[in-house]
Amino acid sequence: MFALTVCDRHGIIRYGKVRRLMPIECWRLQGFTDEQFYKAEATGLKDGHLYKMAGNAVTVPVIAALGEIIKENYEKYHEKDLQIKVK
Repeated sequence: MFALTVCDRHGIIRYGKVRRLMPIECWRLQGFTDEQFYKAEATGLKDGHLYKMAGNAVTVPVIAALGEIIKENYEKYHEKDLQIKVK
């Protein structure tokens, strides 16, 4: 049996049709504020460059969350190591 997929590489489905994401939507997905997008847009960059900038960006909220988890685990296990060494 063949699998039926409903997706497109660069869009979302709306009313049964695929709609390409707007540059500002791509920036929002990467965690940027609208103000940051409008500053970049005001420099006269074309949509292609704005898409590329969003695509090359690091998703800040995800990286921040990972950093917090790493920090918590480091502190938790590092404290255990210090307690063992002191005894």
